[in-house]
Amino acid sequence: MRIATVDLETYWAVGHSLTKMSPIKYCMHPETEIISCAFKFDDEPTVVVFGEQAVIDYCNKIDWSQCWVVGHNLSGFDAMILSWRLNIKPLLWGCTLAMARSIHAKDVGLSLAKLVAHYKLGYKDQSALIATKGKHLCDFTEQEIAEMSTYNVADVDQCYRLLRRLIPQTRKDEVKLIDMTIRMLIEPQFEANTPLLVDTLAEESIRKQAMLVKAASVMGFDTSGMTDDESAAAALTVLSSAFKFAAFLRTIGVDVPTKISATTGKEIPALAKTDEAFLALQEHDDPLVAMAAAARLDAKSTILQTRIQAFLDASDAHPTKKVPIPLKYYGADTTGRWSGWGYNPQNLPRVNPYAPKPSDALRKSLVAPPGYNVVVADLSGIELRVNHFLWQVPSSMKLFQDDPEKADLYKDFASRLYNVPFAEVTKEQRQVGKVAHLGLGFQAAPKTFQKVARLMGGVDITEQESETIVEQWRSNYREIKQGWGKCQDALPSMMRGSEGAAIDPWGMVHPTPTGLQTPKGFIRYPDLRKEHNEKFDKDEIVYGHKRSKASIYGGKMVENIVQHLARCVIADNALSVQAVTGLNPALMVHDELVYVVPQAAAQTTLDTVQNIMRTPPTWWPELITWSEGDIAQTYGDAK
Repeated sequence: MRIATVDLETYWAVGHSLTKMSPIKYCMHPETEIISCAFKFDDEPTVVVFGEQAVIDYCNKIDWSQCWVVGHNLSGFDAMILSWRLNIKPLLWGCTLAMARSIHAKDVGLSLAKLVAHYKLGYKDQSALIATKGKHLCDFTEQEIAEMSTYNVADVDQCYRLLRRLIPQTRKDEVKLIDMTIRMLIEPQFEANTPLLVDTLAEESIRKQAMLVKAASVMGFDTSGMTDDESAAAALTVLSSAFKFAAFLRTIGVDVPTKISATTGKEIPALAKTDEAFLALQEHDDPLVAMAAAARLDAKSTILQTRIQAFLDASDAHPTKKVPIPLKYYGADTTGRWSGWGYNPQNLPRVNPYAPKPSDALRKSLVAPPGYNVVVADLSGIELRVNHFLWQVPSSMKLFQDDPEKADLYKDFASRLYNVPFAEVTKEQRQVGKVAHLGLGFQAAPKTFQKVARLMGGVDITEQESETIVEQWRSNYREIKQGWGKCQDALPSMMRGSEGAAIDPWGMVHPTPTGLQTPKGFIRYPDLRKEHNEKFDKDEIVYGHKRSKASIYGGKMVENIVQHLARCVIADNALSVQAVTGLNPALMVHDELVYVVPQAAAQTTLDTVQNIMRTPPTWWPELITWSEGDIAQTYGDAK
């Protein structure tokens, strides 16, 4: 296999750049001209080709089927042009930015310039790129062509040298996962139900306007002589601005809650959707206040509209109008989980919490082509299982061992909490058990759990009830509580630069000065240190720099470990399915693998995927996993 390092330069301008449009839209925009492309095969001299047609002609002469095509940010940009416009079909896709993300996170910066500086591979001079801003190739002078050629060569050579430094630090299976991630983007398998999305967008616009018109009337705005559009605009002006909404609240006698801005240090209204005081306003005794707060929340929520538009733009950009799946490999710096970008296919809403009817249009708009089915399989409660097996909770492990398919930890805890037989646990009691397991596994305090129960499970409990539930949960699952303590105890030695014995009873997770070593990777805590938290007037342990800084404690470490190990399980599953069937997933979610296959092969595929997902990982054979799945015509219809 040959290593083909590639770098593209394209037309860009003030109004035409990746800061003004999504990468998907930019790559296929008719004004996005390929200025030049540099190619380096193994350590041979780099070749630069200018002009889109000349680049196409050059690419047509290469046998890409035996190449590992690599570039910097290829997974988020170059691969789309290389595949969709240049028809490059390599054996393997690679990305030095993705590889660096798994090794360094945000420690040293992920741009080629910063990584080159970190590894002392030279200096990245961007003057040629800046000088040609707003110029098409036909407008380049001979000197600019020469300077761009030099720049292009330097980029590719530095990328190749960076690749050589990253390869020894990257697991082979992770290289395959990067390729898998890129293929979900550039080789999309779903068709789009565009009419459904357009209709949903129109319906949401009508609903929101009606809500704003009603809000304007109820809030007492003078809308005489105004059209509905004007009334809606007047309401939106007030509802969308924290300061104007605060002024309105004062006119009706409300004492507006405030907070100190983390950016400016000045006092500002505490009216963000995450502010506790604002949440309280939505439950205010005065119906007018509660309605106004709910209207502000609705007015500021544009997630459904923005995601639908991003979805439409993505499918419209693809040459065959299929739907690219934009995922970021190692998007979660600490745990290694994938994250989404664009319309974020990792977190497609099942319902719009502000609309009166379900809005699962995005899910239902991921459609299998005619003659094909969507096959969905998920790892049942994988994070819950990992947490209970990691700390060897006897009752939980026995429950899964006795019946891995029907084991119900939610119901089991509810039975203990309410002191009723397992078979007599009600639906409501099980819901409490569910939110307890999902909310308490990582050291949540009673007050936090009370909020989580309401937001996550729709369960209203008193502060006393919350304290009782927390106390009993920790008593029933004391091994997990002890796990929090073991992680907390490891932090001081990690800060001192020491390596320690395994934290968990399996001997899988080992503390190091920079993080935790696991059987399948590394959980990073760069620059681990103690700092004083001025807000709460207490010392805490933090890691990272500037915007990436985060606090770390025992329960949070357990959460990181659990999410990381669960990620490793689903990643291994995806690789195993690929090895057995040759299939690349159409979509990967945190606990879910999704495939698009011919209808005749759907049931066989589902059986194969589920058998793999029900098989314990080789590096943790004691873990008992289970999988549920379904076959449907759309992703949204799969149960």
